[in-house]
Amino acid sequence: MNHPAADRIIGLYQDKAADWIRDRGAALRQHEGDWDEVAWLDRFTADWPPGARVLDVGCGSGWPMGAALLERGFKVIGQDAAPDLIVHARATLPSGDWRIGDMREALPEGVFHGVLAWHSLFHLTPEAQTLLLPALAARVADGGRLMFTAGPAHGEAIGEWRGEPLYHGSLAPEVYNSLLIEAGLTVENSGDNGVWLARRAILSAK
Repeated sequence: MNHPAADRIIGLYQDKAADWIRDRGAALRQHEGDWDEVAWLDRFTADWPPGARVLDVGCGSGWPMGAALLERGFKVIGQDAAPDLIVHARATLPSGDWRIGDMREALPEGVFHGVLAWHSLFHLTPEAQTLLLPALAARVADGGRLMFTAGPAHGEAIGEWRGEPLYHGSLAPEVYNSLLIEAGLTVENSGDNGVWLARRAILSAK
């Protein structure tokens, strides 16, 4: 049975949007154990052309990941289910395309050079992740990449943030690996340091 905190995630981030914006900050994290976000973005965007399109699901306020992608010259569509976070993104990062929506219900149409679910997919239950990952992979264009963060083993964990339970879910590494391969992606980083990175091959011209 899923923990009630799993159903509270969207409401938690909406109710405490201002707190999240302050706590997350505007700067990418570097050299903090496993989370060198500059290095991971470098790997995620390697060899992309100028103006490459990125889908950032669970984008929060747009800071700092979406902002960093925009600064690199990419076109960003960000989606988050907490309306107040999207309001902040629209006000502070007007060059991005920021949309209110639950990734489990619908995703923007089209394909993208990059699909990012940084610190967002792992707030969904294992069952929801199993259904969503193929849909995220289907948005990855030829030569593009999917990157997301996940736990080390199948299960659920309840942390704490701002006095409330904070839900995290994870699949087993072998399940993530199988889902990505079945979706036609090649795994470039298989959960090392909590990060999954996978790429769709460029189809050769006939």
